[in-house]
Amino acid sequence: MPRHKQPSAAGDALADSGTARFTTTVTYTAAGGSAVERTTGVLDWRKDAARAERVSRVPAGFPEDIADDLGLTPGLTERQEYAVEGNEIAYRPKGGTWLRYAASDPKEFADGVGGLLGYAGDAAPWGNTLAEVLKVSFALDDEPLPGGGRRYRTQVDGLQAQSALPPAVDGRVQGLAPTQTVVVDLDRRGRLVRAEADYGKLLAEQHAKGVLPGLTGLRVEFALTGHGAPVTALVPATERSETARTVLTAIAKVKPGACASTDTGLGHPGLVRVVPCGGGADLRVFGQQRIDETVRNADPEGLADRLAGERCRGDFRAAPTAWTAGARPADTFWSTGDEKLTFAFTGPDAHARGDFTCYVKLR
Repeated sequence: MPRHKQPSAAGDALADSGTARFTTTVTYTAAGGSAVERTTGVLDWRKDAARAERVSRVPAGFPEDIADDLGLTPGLTERQEYAVEGNEIAYRPKGGTWLRYAASDPKEFADGVGGLLGYAGDAAPWGNTLAEVLKVSFALDDEPLPGGGRRYRTQVDGLQAQSALPPAVDGRVQGLAPTQTVVVDLDRRGRLVRAEADYGKLLAEQHAKGVLPGLTGLRVEFALTGHGAPVTALVPATERSETARTVLTAIAKVKPGACASTDTGLGHPGLVRVVPCGGGADLRVFGQQRIDETVRNADPEGLADRLAGERCRGDFRAAPTAWTAGARPADTFWSTGDEKLTFAFTGPDAHARGDFTCYVKLR
């Protein structure tokens, strides 16, 4: 087989391993240091199942706005546990009862789940890794590795390379992504053992569009070990679970004064579990704002977000002290919602709309 096709052939043959242990590492770099998300677990291609634990470590000096965009918290080390069975994703909150999400959930709910369903991978049972890009890679050059095997520098189409990005980043990419270089290591039997990509070129293009300007570096790594070795039970039948769509609420429907938990596995507050205000609450809602503004002869992009922030500030000042006293950091608030832009077929009018929720973080 021509050497330039060997990495893609390894991608085609991934499932032949039957089982493997994996580690995927995402490193985010900003002015305040580097945040690292490391996910470890097991893959079982025969059962189309995986079990994974993610540990996120974020330095205290990491920029708050970038951390919020990425679903991270500065100064916090967080552990999250997931399982995949076919097209169903399960997440285990700190309470211990698994939340189950499925591709068959109603569209309105599935849309709010964001990139979570992407963890049901194509090339491997656990998705959003560099395993997803091997089949479409083209080796530019290669070199031998000590002890056998070869290292390839491959080229991957930009759109395909996005499939290995964390959902929080992928969801913000604007326009066509640039061609991506991926370094791939195969063992002497032609099996994937490691892949690595530096997405700096993609970030540079996104910065020019005003996207994630504070994120200065993004590296993604993927490693496989123990090809074919037995793996433990992925989701023991004795563990309790509940259907996520029956217990979670869109944050836009949470009444002012109510508290909620964001321990949902989603990495964003779009869907939350309403809980009593106290130790199990991550946030408290103090206002809801509906934005519907007409703009003439001007670019409306970002208008709804700005107006929501301004109006939430007014709500924050007017809210009962009990609703905002627990804010962390003190005297700060947040707003979340989706801006929708529409343009008139004729004339200069444009419309910015959206439902936004005003809330304080409690931890």
